[in-house]
Amino acid sequence: MDIAGLPSDILVEVTASIATRSPTPLDDIVNLRRSCKVFRDATAARKVGRCMAVDREWRLHWWDKARFLSVLRWCAASGNMEASYILGLEEFCNRRRKAIGLWHLRRAMEHGHAAAAYMIGIITLHDSLRSPGGAEQELERLDWFCAPISAGPRTRRRMASVRREAVSVMRRLTMRRWRLAEPPTPCTDPWCGKVETETAGAWAWDGDGDEERWFCSRTCRWKHEYCKFIDKI
Repeated sequence: MDIAGLPSDILVEVTASIATRSPTPLDDIVNLRRSCKVFRDATAARKVGRCMAVDREWRLHWWDKARFLSVLRWCAASGNMEASYILGLEEFCNRRRKAIGLWHLRRAMEHGHAAAAYMIGIITLHDSLRSPGGAEQELERLDWFCAPISAGPRTRRRMASVRREAVSVMRRLTMRRWRLAEPPTPCTDPWCGKVETETAGAWAWDGDGDEERWFCSRTCRWKHEYCKFIDKI
């Protein structure tokens, strides 16, 4: 059967499936685009950009960054939330365009991207800790940002998984490393942050290994999480 005789929606579905499943999606999409006119049209569809597995194209970040960013922008404009997430961190961390970086991160977060929500929370706390008294005012926003991550019976595992994802992207994306301006003020409660063998309460989670830590407040919980993130990147 002649490929040109196939309905355009089927060609788009085939192309989007390749963009999702291929270990080298960009190369395969480019080769398809060059093969014939019908696939050239199919590869331009928004669904292809939305389904592109951009997390498999990190080699481009080092070999051809301009092309990497061009692909990210096309995919993000097509509704690819992983692309919006990576592009947001690129704009925020490397290009120092904070407003547009946060816009991309919020867009990804609003569509359910957990690592984007986590990074907005960490960025919010990072900025607030640098201004006296700022942290307390941001904790409610921080809880709201990360509610999809920090709710539920498997909180520690989910938080650890999202933290690892965020750390991995930050390490690949930028050579700049965040540093603590000064360590957060230690808690006066001697039990705060101690390892527990059983779930202790609403503020108890850590996420590394199987240990459970108890915190006296959400302030201490988030400061601990912030310090862990800074240490790992």
